[in-house]
Amino acid sequence: MANYSAGNPLAVDSAAKTPAAEVRKSAHTTKGDKAFAKLKFEKALAQYNLAVTEDDDSLRIIQKMAECYKMLNDHANAEKTYARLADNSKANPINKYYYAEMLKQDKNYTAAMNYYQLYLAASPGSKSVKEAIDGQAKMQDLSKDNGAYKIAELDINTFKSEYAPIFYKDSQLLFTSNRSGNKSVYDKWALGKGARIYSAPVSTGYPLGEVKGGILGDKYVTTPSSAVKEIKLKAPGVSFKSTATYNPVNSELIFAAGSFAKKKTALQNGKLLPVMKLYSSVLTGNSGSAGVPLALNGEQFSNAQPSLSKDGSTLYFASDRLGGQGGTDLYVSTRNTNGKWSDPKNLGTDVNTQYDEKFPFIADDGTLYFSANTPNGIGGLDIYRTKMVDGRWTRPENLGAPINSSKDDFSFIINASNKSGFFASNRTGFRGDGADDIYRFVFDESKLEYTVNVRVVDANTLLPIGAASLALDCKAATSANTLAGLNGERKFIIDGSKTCTIEASNPGYKSKTVEVTSANSNGWLVIELTPDVFKVAVKVSEAESKKPVKDITVSVQGENNGQPTNYSTGNTGVAEMKVPAGTYNISSPDYPEVHEQFSTSNSTSVSGIITKEIFVPGQKATLNVPISGSGFTSPVTVSNTKTGVTNTVNPDANGEIRIDLKLNTKYLLTYEGKEQAIFTSGLMPGTDIPGTKFHVGQTWVIPNIYYDLNKWNIRKDASKELDNLVRLMKENPTLEIELSSHTDCRSSSRYNVVLSARRAKSAIDYVVKKGIKAKRFIAVGYGESRLTNNCYCEPTDVSSCNLEQHQANRRTEVRVLKY
Repeated sequence: MANYSAGNPLAVDSAAKTPAAEVRKSAHTTKGDKAFAKLKFEKALAQYNLAVTEDDDSLRIIQKMAECYKMLNDHANAEKTYARLADNSKANPINKYYYAEMLKQDKNYTAAMNYYQLYLAASPGSKSVKEAIDGQAKMQDLSKDNGAYKIAELDINTFKSEYAPIFYKDSQLLFTSNRSGNKSVYDKWALGKGARIYSAPVSTGYPLGEVKGGILGDKYVTTPSSAVKEIKLKAPGVSFKSTATYNPVNSELIFAAGSFAKKKTALQNGKLLPVMKLYSSVLTGNSGSAGVPLALNGEQFSNAQPSLSKDGSTLYFASDRLGGQGGTDLYVSTRNTNGKWSDPKNLGTDVNTQYDEKFPFIADDGTLYFSANTPNGIGGLDIYRTKMVDGRWTRPENLGAPINSSKDDFSFIINASNKSGFFASNRTGFRGDGADDIYRFVFDESKLEYTVNVRVVDANTLLPIGAASLALDCKAATSANTLAGLNGERKFIIDGSKTCTIEASNPGYKSKTVEVTSANSNGWLVIELTPDVFKVAVKVSEAESKKPVKDITVSVQGENNGQPTNYSTGNTGVAEMKVPAGTYNISSPDYPEVHEQFSTSNSTSVSGIITKEIFVPGQKATLNVPISGSGFTSPVTVSNTKTGVTNTVNPDANGEIRIDLKLNTKYLLTYEGKEQAIFTSGLMPGTDIPGTKFHVGQTWVIPNIYYDLNKWNIRKDASKELDNLVRLMKENPTLEIELSSHTDCRSSSRYNVVLSARRAKSAIDYVVKKGIKAKRFIAVGYGESRLTNNCYCEPTDVSSCNLEQHQANRRTEVRVLKY
């Protein structure tokens, strides 16, 4: 297909020019420029060839000649002319890139790589040439014929151009050709001013010939020239008809048409080009009703190369309208019950690039085939396929050889059974010899192999799950396909004819099975495993009395995890938590004797909650409390009357002393010649002791500590409240606290735990920067495990609570550990 790169972002700039006053412009140059502006490239060449030896700006003329040859699809002369420019130090360096593209189409990959590198040296920031160089590494794989496609040329081809086949009726094809037009060629939207749409009888069941001596054998079917009929189409003000699509349900033909008349052209990519529009017509025999323009047309851009879905309600097409990714992009529009088409939607960056995407075809199974001239293809336009999966187009897959060649390959269509179809190419064939010809193919998917890259991640954190188990049902179980790597990734090579399932599993997660097909080829299949979360209630009771022990800390640590997570028994003596499946160790900083373990797989469950009861010896508990008495002004001696252990404690500025008292023990305080007995019988952690300023287990909420959505940095309004905590810690140098952050129930419980932990740490980091020692704090993120109201979201992740109720749960709390 001539000038496939008309929309290439590497826009041709004229070569370095001599100032106008110094240029002697011949009449031949002037005539050539006028012909070029009118897209009459053969006439322009005739004039430029006469002018090139007599004009002072011959370098500019050679540049124009190269463009003319490219437009006319005269590859041999275009290559020679670009070679002259590529080796000329005064010419625009972009010619090195264009020459490399020509060499690539000749399969001269070594020389092409050399000129790509030369252009990269002259233009280091060129993304296009970097992609072209990267594409060379894939050339061997893309050029390998794996036998999945067998192709043969149709004998309806002529020495002119035939392209854009579409399925018609009664074993017929419609196609576009300029066979009846003049020789002037322009191919951005049509291959010539005489482009027309024709019909021809063909049989998709005819066997293909063998390849003999590098040339395809028996042609597809013998079609007498008299059987090829022009489809008579009318549209106001158009001089040529180009690509089309047909809906057999209502005999509708949507076709693209345009005119080279001056009033029908617009400035596109720096040139006056015909504006192509889409028209709808109803076919009867070989004639269509008057074409009705579609409402999605415009006057400053073109729409062409339409393709209707099987039910006729969705239209894909190519357009160079503003707002695309660059060059020509693919768009989609849907038709409502009143027959109106929706505003076109760009298919987005999953499909479209800065280059040209053209000739979409939507197959019956939903696969979208299209052509693109991205630099990392085999050459020229290559044919790709993609499919919508979970609301996104999969990574486009290059069909490779023999469908794609070093030339232009485009307008691919395939039948409902995905077994045979047609496409066009300007590769050297029986008749075209560089012009566009139509080829037929048969497809055997079982000959294909496709690569799928699987990544297993945690659904909440999106972090990789190393060594996850992978069960692939269509391959033998070996170490190579049963375990993900340490980064959670594994590459599979699967036979193209198979649809497989992969079951991913890992201890502590719910297993998940996904389907994998060739639509996933060369892309990433991300499997998100949801943590298998269990509700756990740890009840702490005193061994002697069996009474609950309130407000003590319970530390829970997974067998393979790092830092433990702290929970409080609160007023009920029960610490509640949510944990993934696994085995956990339980301890308590309040009771060093506590060393328990439980597993979610074998623990007792009541109403869906795993329960674990721990008994602690009441007589061994220690309370660290202040005693103010009537105010101490001198050192105080504290004696354990049973053991005789004695400690001397100095009072602080407030007249208070700090001592460690065991429960159920008698102490004797001696100070200023006085003695005072203290009995701790019946006291427990969290019990108020008369005369104390704080007590162990005491909690309060720090007001107005708010965070931005999904953030954990300290805002200015929160820093004021934390400054109050700094002041309190400085006034009470023996105070040690647990600072905890809580979230509402929205988002997953795992995510909320992580977020709240980060917020708590962020608050403590702020206080430490203000001069408070870090050892006086414990940061805990409770997530949504301690809601202050009934605003639960589990298990549906939906709550009827309003914003104010959710806000009540998003809080930062302080709990006294020691004083």
